[in-house]
Amino acid sequence: MTFGTHCDVRSGAHLTVARGATVTFGSGCVLDHGFTLEAVGRISVGDRTVFGHHCTLAADESVVIGRGCLIGEMVSIRDHDHAFDRVDLPILDQGRSTHPIVIGDDVWVGGKATITSGVTIGDGAVVGAHAVVTHDLPAGSIAVGVPARVIGTRDGG
Repeated sequence: MTFGTHCDVRSGAHLTVARGATVTFGSGCVLDHGFTLEAVGRISVGDRTVFGHHCTLAADESVVIGRGCLIGEMVSIRDHDHAFDRVDLPILDQGRSTHPIVIGDDVWVGGKATITSGVTIGDGAVVGAHAVVTHDLPAGSIAVGVPARVIGTRDGG
């Protein structure tokens, strides 16, 4: 695990990094209290990205978050889900499906939002509080709801 200069990891952070995993935080990042990190794969966070309290960031494969992002309190970002297609086998025994997550630069994710596996969020996007992002969001978009849908753009569109 690597932290850039002037990172602030506050009390109660839980950082679990498996052997062979790669975790990098750029300079000036903030991990507020109660932050949880679970890394089996690769996690990369750009400079000056701030995580609110009690966020969860988990990667079986890959989560990449850009520079200058604001991640609100209690946000969940996980690149994996439980498999559940077989009815003859308990869900607990079906393993997980994993797809990388990419979040661009200057993205604001509102409190209690969930970013699901396989999602790419473009630079400058805004995700409303409590939204569940299940598909890609273009740069500069504003998205809200469950599932999240684009309701506008930051340039007034």
